[in-house]
Amino acid sequence: MFLEPQPSLLPETRAHAPATPPALRVGMIGMGTVGAGVWRVLRRNQALIAARAGRPIDIVAVAARTPARAAAVLEGAPGVRLLADPMRLATDPGVDVVLELAGGSGAARGWVLAALAHGKHVVTANKALLAEHGEELATVAARHGRTLAYEAAVAGGVPVVKALREGLAANRIHALAGVLNGTSNYILTRMQAGGLDLAAALAEAQALGYAEADPALDVDGTDAAHKLALLAANAFGMPVRLDAVHVEGLRGLRQGDVAAAAQLGYAVRLLAIARRGAEGVELRVHPALVPERHALARLSGAANGLLVQGDAAGEAFYGGAGAGGEPTASAVLADLVDLARLPAGAHARAGVPTLGVHSRAAEQPAPLPMAQVRTRHFLRLLPGPALNEAEALRLLARAGLSVQRRAWGPAPEGGAAPTLLLLTAPAPDAVAAHAAARLHERTGAIVRRLRVEDFSSPEYA
Repeated sequence: MFLEPQPSLLPETRAHAPATPPALRVGMIGMGTVGAGVWRVLRRNQALIAARAGRPIDIVAVAARTPARAAAVLEGAPGVRLLADPMRLATDPGVDVVLELAGGSGAARGWVLAALAHGKHVVTANKALLAEHGEELATVAARHGRTLAYEAAVAGGVPVVKALREGLAANRIHALAGVLNGTSNYILTRMQAGGLDLAAALAEAQALGYAEADPALDVDGTDAAHKLALLAANAFGMPVRLDAVHVEGLRGLRQGDVAAAAQLGYAVRLLAIARRGAEGVELRVHPALVPERHALARLSGAANGLLVQGDAAGEAFYGGAGAGGEPTASAVLADLVDLARLPAGAHARAGVPTLGVHSRAAEQPAPLPMAQVRTRHFLRLLPGPALNEAEALRLLARAGLSVQRRAWGPAPEGGAAPTLLLLTAPAPDAVAAHAAARLHERTGAIVRRLRVEDFSSPEYA
C-alpha cells in the first residue's frame, strides 16, 4: 500500500521565471562592408541569437570614419550612439565588448590595447593586426583576464579557428593546407575556366568587387600569409611568425602555365601551407598544382577552404564563403555569442586561449627554410635553340631532379614549337631551382617552375 505524503510535510514550491541576464553591450569600430553585415544579421536574427547566447546582444555605440554612412546603415536606430573617436569608444564604460572592424595595424593596435586595459573583451576581423602584433595582444588580453577573439580574421564564414582551437584540441596537427584568399582564387578560377590572362582576370575581379583598386595584399600573397601565421600558431602551439612565412604571389603566373597544368589533370591554386616535420615547420604561401579532383582544386570563385590533418581525427576539410559582409559577420557574431555565454565575471583563462594553448613547450620547432622544403615540381619548358627532350632529362638527372612524367603541350603564343611539360619526383626546393637554372643555361629554354602538392604523399601522413 502506498501512502500519500501529507501536504504539511511537503516543501513549499513556487514557479519562478528565470531572470534574463543583462544584454551584452557592444561597441563597434568601423561601419564598412563587414560592420554593416554584422548590423543586418544581428537585427534579422536577434531573437535566435539571444536564445543561443542566453541573453540579448546589443550594439550600443559605433565609431565610424564617415558618420553619415553609419547613420544610414543604422536607420536611426534608437539607443545607438555615433562617435567620431574610436579611442573614446574603446574606453567607454558603457561598452562590454569592442568590435574592431576598421582594419590596419597601426591605430587599430592602440584601440585594442586600450579596450583590453579597460576591462573589455575584443572581437576583431583584422588578420594583419594579429599577424603583426598577435603575441603582444594575446599577452595583454591574458594579463587583464579578457578575451581576444578573431574567428572572422581567417576564411570569412568558415569556422577554421574554432576547428583548430576547440574541435581538434586533442590532436597533434601534422599539416594545414588552404585556399585562404578569395580574390586570388577567383582570378585563378577565371584563368583556367575562362582562358583569361592574369590582368584580365584581375580586372574582372575588381569590377565585381572581389579585388581592391590596389590588389597587392591579395595578388602578392600577403593576405594569405597573415592568415597562415595565425593558423600555424593555433595548430602547432608556436608563436605567430609572419616573418618566417615564405611568400610568392600570382604576378609571375601565365595563362599558359594554368592551361598546361589542366592538361596534366591539375588546377593551380594559391596555397597557404603549414607542415610540421622532423626538421622543422614549413610555412609557405605560393601557387601550386593540386589534383583536379581534390577538394581544394574544386573551390571555385571567391571560396575558401582548409585541409587539416591530425593524428586522431585524420583528415578534415572545411570550406565555404571566405569573404563578403554577411559571411564574415557570421564569424564575428559567433565570437560574440561565445562571449555572451560566459558567466558573469568569468576570467578569460577559464576559456579558450587566444593562440590555442595556455602555455607553450620550452622548445619550439624552428621554421624550415624554403630551400630545404621537399615537393614535387612541374616544369614547363618553352622551346630554346638547343632544347632536346633526351638531353633535358639527362641534364635534370645530373642536377638531382628525377622526372616521373612528361608530355608535350601547345606552343606558346606566337611560337611554332610545342612546350615540354615535366612532373618530377619530390626534391628540395633548392635542388629544383638549381636544376631549372642549369637547364636554361645549357639549352636556352625558358623554364617555368611550379610546385606540386598531392596530399597523398608520406610527408602529409
